[in-house]
Amino acid sequence: MVSIRFIAAIMTYAIGLCGILPLFPWLTTVPRLVLAVGLLAGLWQDSRKSWPLKSWMQNSVIVPVFLYYAVQFSRANPIQPVVSLLAIMLAVRLAGEKTVRHSLQIHVLALFCLASSSLFDLSPMFLLYLGLMLFLVAIALILLAFQSHENTMLLSRAELRKVLLAGCLMPLLSLPLLLFFFPVLPRTQLPLWNFLSSPAVRTSGYSDKVEPGVQPSVGESRALAFRAEMARQQQQQLYWRGSVFNRMQENRWVRVEGIPSEQPVSGGDSINQLIYPEPSVSRVLIALDRPAEIRLIRLKRSPDGVFEYTGPLGRRLNYQARSVTSGTAPASGLLNRRFYLNLPEGIPPRITKLAGEIGRLGKNDLERLTLLETHFRNGNYRYSMSGLPTGERALEQFIFDGKQGHCEFFASAFAVLLRGAGVPCRLVGGYVGGDYNQLGGYYLVSEDMAHVWVEAFIEGRGWLRIDPSSFATNAGEVWNPEKSRSLMLR
Repeated sequence: MVSIRFIAAIMTYAIGLCGILPLFPWLTTVPRLVLAVGLLAGLWQDSRKSWPLKSWMQNSVIVPVFLYYAVQFSRANPIQPVVSLLAIMLAVRLAGEKTVRHSLQIHVLALFCLASSSLFDLSPMFLLYLGLMLFLVAIALILLAFQSHENTMLLSRAELRKVLLAGCLMPLLSLPLLLFFFPVLPRTQLPLWNFLSSPAVRTSGYSDKVEPGVQPSVGESRALAFRAEMARQQQQQLYWRGSVFNRMQENRWVRVEGIPSEQPVSGGDSINQLIYPEPSVSRVLIALDRPAEIRLIRLKRSPDGVFEYTGPLGRRLNYQARSVTSGTAPASGLLNRRFYLNLPEGIPPRITKLAGEIGRLGKNDLERLTLLETHFRNGNYRYSMSGLPTGERALEQFIFDGKQGHCEFFASAFAVLLRGAGVPCRLVGGYVGGDYNQLGGYYLVSEDMAHVWVEAFIEGRGWLRIDPSSFATNAGEVWNPEKSRSLMLR
């Protein structure tokens, strides 16, 4: 004879696992720990047949947890607080006594957890878990019906087989209804979760190339780019490194292969981050500048500090990163100066003349860099997203005529002049800034924070980070006043 209460409890645990296993990889650390503790506590109490955790205690725990995640909920971050709350509620119920009422609540919470996992990854495994849960729930409902009638009921093996058979037949018998309801029920023309997804076309954001002068104005998008769990940092350290653009082709900067090897010197204070990027078509992994290590399977690391994901795209990831945020990247050995001084033919004469003057006046690369920085500081350049120069001579018009543009103009102009003056340099694309949530301990970085800056190589110092946009006369109005200072650390 088998206790029906025992079998129903096993089914309840199995249903809970079906709901939480697909969601578990996408949860943050706290919900994961709570789930593990709740599951172990429930198994321990069920084995002793003693439940010191009363219902009122469990309900009291849920209230502050709900308030904590309610504060974190926002339009830019709607998913993670909700799924974390669902997971913790499921853990709390698993930790208590498996009454009929509590078991039904576990079934519902597990179903919601399984559904929410589709927000992160909708793969064939989701259908497998869903099908398994349908059969388990059907069997569990029959068992709970008997349990509600008599809590101490015992079943023989023959009776148990009949219950299991009836539970398995219920989902199978409902399949013919699918043929009727599928063509009848209305369906939206948009994906189910489209309202939570990023827009298909972004006006501003991260790109795989830097091409100023394409449009006379650029809009802004507040779509979420990624979330980074970490300690709060000083504002001038919030440069999130993505890709490096090492070659200028006509009027745009791109990334080409055959990157020269570098020998970075390790050391300095490091900052650990847990990054949750939004799904995108880019393989570049974002981390605080400059990343020294990223922990992720299927990873490619380039000599210039770019990390790329080599696995399938279109799914949500999370990875750990360790960065050194000194603003410099010391390197030993010889640098391939020719590679980082390359410029295309057809550079306008006025740009060539200005770069030549800076090259002659500066006795070394550091002096030339200082002279160019002074030129931008005193040149009355303005940061603007509208009224931008366009066409093949857009960069020349920005430097000498209009003198207003966004970060792509500032970084491109600075890099062209720097290379023309004989200083090796490259462009770095990523993000700058972030909105910090003190309760959650994380930064939210949106697409309108996408940014481009310059790295210049100085002998004996390594790669220095310079943000030419911070030299604009209105830099303090556009960003936080702290960002308007020079970020070239000396």
